Amino acid sequence: MQLNLPRSNWREIVLWLFRRRRLFKVTGDSMHPTLAPGAVVMVDPRAYRKRIPRENEIVVAQHPRQAGLRIVKRVTAVFEDPTSSIAGTVHVILASDNEAAGADSRSFGPVALGHVLGQVKSRLR
Repeated sequence: MQLNLPRSNWREIVLWLFRRRRLFKVTGDSMHPTLAPGAVVMVDPRAYRKRIPRENEIVVAQHPRQAGLRIVKRVTAVFEDPTSSIAGTVHVILASDNEAAGADSRSFGPVALGHVLGQVKSRLR
């Protein structure tokens, strides 16, 4: 599924200058055609402080099995983990737009909300 991601505008640049946005460079083909390798996106690290991700949003997350690896993926489902001993433990299912490239929740499983680092808001280039 391709969802058009807007190009960054002056508002996004100002938010970046005030440290309300972070830059993230996409590597690999897993989000092609939405995001090509080398694309630079603006990420809102505060997006999920007061709400949970929604389906179809593009996020940057910490890979659940590889420390230090950040990934950009699309949220395809959000659910509360019934097996968790902590009430309200939210997990997301993350998917690549290009299923033939890159790993996603089909290989590493659901991702805890705490691993979601922010929402991709716009595309710089």
